Amino acid sequence: MRTRSLALLFCILLSSIVLLMKTEHASAQTDPITTAKTDLVAAFQSIQTAQRQGASNADLLPLIIQLNTALQYEENATILGQQDPTKCPSCPSAADAAAFLSISLSTNVSLQAQRLGDEAQSASLRRSVIAYGLALCAATIATLSVVGAPRLIRFIRKNRLRRARIVYGEENPAR
Repeated sequence: MRTRSLALLFCILLSSIVLLMKTEHASAQTDPITTAKTDLVAAFQSIQTAQRQGASNADLLPLIIQLNTALQYEENATILGQQDPTKCPSCPSAADAAAFLSISLSTNVSLQAQRLGDEAQSASLRRSVIAYGLALCAATIATLSVVGAPRLIRFIRKNRLRRARIVYGEENPAR
């Protein structure tokens, strides 16, 4: 009986300790400024990937300008987010608005950069296929001309002989 009482007392003590502990609730959501920073990095990497895939600098320049604008929005959001809410009550909402603008722009830049990279890669593939096709045609023509030239010359000579008029006797063809 005594062990049962001790076990029951131990369980109650343990459960009260667990209930009294302050637990932090983990949240899967991140703040907009962190998301804006992450999206900026992703957009920058998308531009680099598009450049490696062969997108021209002229096509990427507008995206770089948009990415710089998104970076400015993110910097503004960071500055506004660090302001004291008691001194500036509208700063948190302005920070969120600037962060959302940055997220929107950087996501748009990322998608456009991926599209440009895909287009550049497919254009490069088309050029390669055309170049290999032309090289194959040129090699085939060169091979046929080297191998078939003697046969063609013999064929032409035979046709000339067949078309030539055969003269019997002693006619004078010089008339």
